[in-house]
Amino acid sequence: MKLKFAPLATALLLLHLSCRKAETSEQTQTNIPEVLTEFSYKVAYATYSDLEQKSSQLHSKVMSFNSSNTSSDLEACKQLWKDTRAAWEQSEAFLFGPVATDDIDPAIDDWPVNQQDLDSLLASNQVFSQGFLDSTQTTLKGFHPMEYLLFGANGSKTPGDFTVREHDYLVALADYIKRLTTKLRKTWEPLEPGNYLVQFTQAGNSGNIYASKRAAVEELVNAMIGICEEVADGKIQEPLAAQDPKLEESQFSKNSITDFRNNIISVQNAYNGNYVENGIGLNNWVNQNNISLDTKVQQKIVNAINSFDLITLPFGEAIITQQNQLGTVQHALRDLKTVLEDELLPFVQQTITE
Repeated sequence: MKLKFAPLATALLLLHLSCRKAETSEQTQTNIPEVLTEFSYKVAYATYSDLEQKSSQLHSKVMSFNSSNTSSDLEACKQLWKDTRAAWEQSEAFLFGPVATDDIDPAIDDWPVNQQDLDSLLASNQVFSQGFLDSTQTTLKGFHPMEYLLFGANGSKTPGDFTVREHDYLVALADYIKRLTTKLRKTWEPLEPGNYLVQFTQAGNSGNIYASKRAAVEELVNAMIGICEEVADGKIQEPLAAQDPKLEESQFSKNSITDFRNNIISVQNAYNGNYVENGIGLNNWVNQNNISLDTKVQQKIVNAINSFDLITLPFGEAIITQQNQLGTVQHALRDLKTVLEDELLPFVQQTITE
């Protein structure tokens, strides 16, 4: 259907379009308060909200599997574990704030699993109450004990392999992860009293934990540096140096390489201000003030993410037979860390004055 416009309406429409064209033809200067706000809403809060939603879906499917004990429900649980894991790993470039100060990170993602202690727990008469999960050691709760229960020590667990106690503990772990991810989302929830989002977006205000906006950006960049170092020199290097697959992070699901890649995607998300939707990121500010630095950071991020394509075997096998390829991955990760640490961080410190 064609639309007909009265002369006045047509004139107003043309005026509106010409104004829009004039606005978009001029580059909008990104400011640091905008970067902090966009990161808070479109990266941190968006990621934690997605994590909570996926953990809730995982919990529901675990409850279904507990009742049905069918192969289809077990496979769905395994996939939802991976989906929830992806959201968590894509939050690790900003492991600051309540996720660190409230010890949510170790409580939900400690490894390696202590199989002997976990098997002893399953053989005991311990009631898997909320209080027990909250107080027990970190290697007995969170993602990786659940991974062990779902996939089994050899990664091929079937419904017939589950004991009643394993079902019970799987339900308890699913509830525990759901509770912690809900707590984490609420710490950045704009409407929650005392939320961390206000602290980050209003950095530099009186009484804020960040004395300046620069300090908040430094926190973000340092967190990005930290995860690059952790993946290269911890998650990869420790099992590689020891030649011990039991030190692998997600050994039962064979999901470690995906975990590592998602960690660096998290760096990309944090820098560009993106998760579910595109935002205005630190990259916009850097690009407008030092385009060559932004280009360099972006390329190093892409190089690091793409380097994982070199690993064609599960990580536990790659540490034995693809050591050269893993070395190339580590080199790409360390290159990225160096640019963030030696170029981006000093640029932020020298350029942001507020």
